[in-house]
Amino acid sequence: MDEYNLLIVSDLHLCEGMDRKTGKFCRLEDFLFDNVFARLLRYHEGIRHQPRFGGRPWLLILNGDTFDFLQVTSLPEDDRVLRLAAGVERIEKLPIDEQDYGLGTTAEESKWKMRRIAEGHQTFFAALGRFIADGNRIVVIKGNHDLELHWPAVQERLVKEIERAYVRERLSSGKGPAITSAELRAGICFCPWFYYEPGRLYVEHGGQYEPASHCPDYLNPVRPDDPTQIRLPWGSMFVRYLFNKIEDVHPFADNVRPITRYITWAFSKSPIKTLDLLLTRGWVFLRAFWNVANTTVEIALHRPQSSRSHTQDLVPLPPEVLERIAAVVQRRLKAARQDWIGAVVRSLPTVVLVALIALMALMAIAAQWLLASVCLVLIVAVSFVRHWLRRRFSTGINDFLLPTARELEQALKPDHAVRYIVMGHDHQANFEQLERAWYVNTGAWVPVYEKEGPIEWREVLTFFRLIWGYEGPPELLRWDDGAGEPARLVLRPGPNR
Repeated sequence: MDEYNLLIVSDLHLCEGMDRKTGKFCRLEDFLFDNVFARLLRYHEGIRHQPRFGGRPWLLILNGDTFDFLQVTSLPEDDRVLRLAAGVERIEKLPIDEQDYGLGTTAEESKWKMRRIAEGHQTFFAALGRFIADGNRIVVIKGNHDLELHWPAVQERLVKEIERAYVRERLSSGKGPAITSAELRAGICFCPWFYYEPGRLYVEHGGQYEPASHCPDYLNPVRPDDPTQIRLPWGSMFVRYLFNKIEDVHPFADNVRPITRYITWAFSKSPIKTLDLLLTRGWVFLRAFWNVANTTVEIALHRPQSSRSHTQDLVPLPPEVLERIAAVVQRRLKAARQDWIGAVVRSLPTVVLVALIALMALMAIAAQWLLASVCLVLIVAVSFVRHWLRRRFSTGINDFLLPTARELEQALKPDHAVRYIVMGHDHQANFEQLERAWYVNTGAWVPVYEKEGPIEWREVLTFFRLIWGYEGPPELLRWDDGAGEPARLVLRPGPNR
């Protein structure tokens, strides 16, 4: 095995980026750090020959949701390009669904989306090209927001866009080593499920353990009734049909957790507009979700499928270990569904409460004082119910990947045990000691909105660095762009640790 030092990041969520004609970012864009990420890679290339790093090349693992195909909603402006991508001559010939929410998930449509992402993130793509030209390698793992990386044509488009961006930068600046197309392609590896190094490392995005982002067949995530289309999880439908429209008004909405906090904030700022938005967009989402549910039922009744098709050819672990991992997936899905029931029970009074507050405000404006008084009494009653339910029903939704890592550690033992189990997905940077291994969550490179207080965001920019031969506590770092170097991410133990 080649000796590499490792850099692992996840959840960058690149979508359409900056329009070079207007100089403005897409409203749905969450990744605003192209130049920052390029500086992180250049820094690590610069320290590579220090004694600690032994002159070894770097292996950068992009652990899922690097690209956000769900939030690429624009359409090709050129009729020829539209015909190549979607098979129609004019936008008016597209299905209404795609006219309103962006192209679908076929290989050709997804290739166009990848090209669109690259156009808005030239600095990021060029940085990846320079990284490989310097002698390093990249591993790409798909997540629930970039399932379209399943298509080989999309993988090849990604490689081509990296090459194009790097060549442009090199010609413009006159700097950087030359690299051939074949050398660049050899420097990028695509993992269909997880990355595994015997005795050292297991890296998986983590979305498979959550019902909202789970795929019945992650290795072949296509619709059985139409294998030319990706079978999106229902959480992805939620993003496509509801949150993309909500973000036209509030671009940060999908980064606020829990969602009830966003709803409370939105109602307090603009109750009428928010109520109208949720009602109109919510109906569209429910209609789309109903169609997806019908398709799912038809597939289940008429086209049974195996979730482990051609598994042995795609992943570097024996079948018995994969069976144990699949069992972990099912157990965690069951536990997550129970947590969601508790969360729904806890959240319903909050939704009712904000609706009553909005209604009371409307009644007061209309001078309907009796109805306003009734609303006030109901608000007090619902507040007591809400307080009782929050004490009665606890939920572990925010921590579901930690118990997952504990089960994965057991599933890999004894012959395939690793020192580090790394995930992303939930945007919560963390690490914990397991029985013998370490669990690491690499967080996200998107604005983070705190659970408490007003809607304000901060940048964390976290990554995991693992030096060849090191086996101690994880070096979970954050990039300090002002200092031009990484800093240790400060984590404090929770009250129950």
